[in-house]
Amino acid sequence: MLKKKLLVSLVIIQGLLIIAGIIAIIFGVFYKMNANSNLSKILNENIDLKEVYLINENQYQQKSILDDKVIFQIIDIESNKVMKEIIIEKN
Repeated sequence: MLKKKLLVSLVIIQGLLIIAGIIAIIFGVFYKMNANSNLSKILNENIDLKEVYLINENQYQQKSILDDKVIFQIIDIESNKVMKEIIIEKN
């Protein structure tokens, strides 16, 4: 009887650990997706066409001035993701 209770409790603990692992994996995937989407946001929703330059047929560059910073972003046309970002601070 004691062996049966021990085995049942071990099976329950193992099941709980498996469920906790699955939940941790799901949260990790959503966290990674959220972190990637934050990096790929474009600064301005209202793009000033004077500050946009076509680099090649797949990418364009956007320049923005915020406070004491000039931000250059190279953006992919198809996916609209920021490929590279350069920030220059004014002194």
